Parts: sequence; C-alpha cells; structure tokens
Amino acid sequence: MLIAIMNVVFGAIEKLVYRVDYLEKRVRRAEELLYYVIAGNNKMKEPCPANYTRMGQNCYHFSNRDFNWKSSASLCRGMGGHLVEFDSIEESQDVIAGLMSDSNLKGKNFWTGGLNPGLLWIWAFLCHAQVTLTLKNVLNFRCLKLTYNASSKIYSYRGEDCGLRQRYICELTVDDESANKIERTARLLIDKDN
Repeated sequence: MLIAIMNVVFGAIEKLVYRVDYLEKRVRRAEELLYYVIAGNNKMKEPCPANYTRMGQNCYHFSNRDFNWKSSASLCRGMGGHLVEFDSIEESQDVIAGLMSDSNLKGKNFWTGGLNPGLLWIWAFLCHAQVTLTLKNVLNFRCLKLTYNASSKIYSYRGEDCGLRQRYICELTVDDESANKIERTARLLIDKDN
C-alpha cells in the first residue's frame, strides 16, 4: 500500500516538474519577445551608417572581437564614434534591451567609455559628465565594462583592468558642427541689429 502511494506521489511530482519546466520556457520566450519589441520600437528614425545599429535615439556598433580598453577606444574613433557613454537610464535600457534580444550579443561583456582616474567614475568622451551608476566590484580597476551575469540573466556595470580584452560598444559621435554654425549666424545677426 505504501509503495502504491509513493508511486502516485512520485508520478505527481514528475508531472509538476514537467509543468514547471514548460512554464519556465514560456516565461523565457515571453521575456525574449518583450526585449525584441522594446529594441525594435524605433524603426522610423534616420538610418545609421554601415556597421552601426539604431537603438533608441542613437546608433551603436557592437564589436565581434576582443580588444583592451585603449585599443577599443581607438577603433571607435576610427569608425567616427566613441566608446558608449550612457547619458540617461533610458539610453542604457535601450542598449541592454538590444543586447538581450540579439542571440549573437547576449551574454557577452563590453567595454564602455567609463574611466576611474581616482575618486569617481567619469565618461572619457563627455569629460564633464560624472557616471552616476551603481557599481559593484570596482576595487582598483580604472575601466568600466557592461558585464552579463549568467545566473541572474542581467547586465550590470563593473570596473575591470583596462588591459584585459573584451568586446566593445561604439556610440556614433553626433556632429555638432551644424549647431555651432547656427549659433554663430545668430550671434552675427544679433550683433548687426545692435
């Protein structure tokens, strides 16, 4: 009698395990679809140059090879960009959603433009902007990377030795020359009126 009851219990447990596994797969698929929808919600913007992908308001290049931080920064400059520097939480979320929705990028670590010259984190290209991020495991490391945690399945920021080789994310540099020309023209017009 006890054996029959145990067989029924084990059978029920097997069914529950199967059902939980099935539900986990459905939730994972729904999560991937959500990342896909979030990443693709800005398709009407102006196209990005070759080798760049639009995510949110900006264009980004995701390397498929590993380089140290300094080489990564040089390669980005050569492509007309700079290592990614998130100006807002929304920009960071756009890029992370794009990473999560692309099976070739998901799970990879990437250099960003964050540097720690001593007391605080700054963006290397936007020298005036302080990085206002919650950072873990920074210790004495000077370069900031976007790292994937496989157990929690999320991206976070982490300080790292600049000499280590990682992939990198370039952000297309916005040319402010036209804005400068407009400002100079406006000043000339104002000066002529006075």
